[in-house]
Amino acid sequence: MRRTIPVILACLAALPLRAEIIENEAMKVFEGKWVQSKDPSQNGALMYVTQVRSEVGEYFSIRCEDGGPSVRIAFPRRISGKDIGITIDGTQTRIPAKFASKTKDPHFLKGNVFGYALNFGSDAEEQAFLTSVAQGRMMTIEGQTHPLDLKGAGQAVTEQAGYCR
Repeated sequence: MRRTIPVILACLAALPLRAEIIENEAMKVFEGKWVQSKDPSQNGALMYVTQVRSEVGEYFSIRCEDGGPSVRIAFPRRISGKDIGITIDGTQTRIPAKFASKTKDPHFLKGNVFGYALNFGSDAEEQAFLTSVAQGRMMTIEGQTHPLDLKGAGQAVTEQAGYCR
């Protein structure tokens, strides 16, 4: 992921402002913010990437793990508590989360981001969450300062699921 972020940010900076879907051999970008990696070593990673969020160390991604999706959230510092509040179009859900990684991030001024994997109670709960992301308009994550514009998420989440099969 460390090497992928600079490439993603460079590609995003070069995108036309009104692009819906841009694709090349390395990635597919939906609405200029949802980036689907085609690199097999990235485990089908789909990331919501903007310059302002990466500068403060805030990330949201979905990747494939054990044949299914794994939702990850990263923060600029460790968080306390066992769950994270996520609000989609005004409806908040608290989802259990487990610390997953501390990663050196050259785009974040303090250097490290702390990743957490969301732990859904069942496959059905996880699918319901992903459907909400795909059909929603705006998402906020407790502990992050910048919301996620869900425009383009529907097709991005649908196509990303294909990597997990």
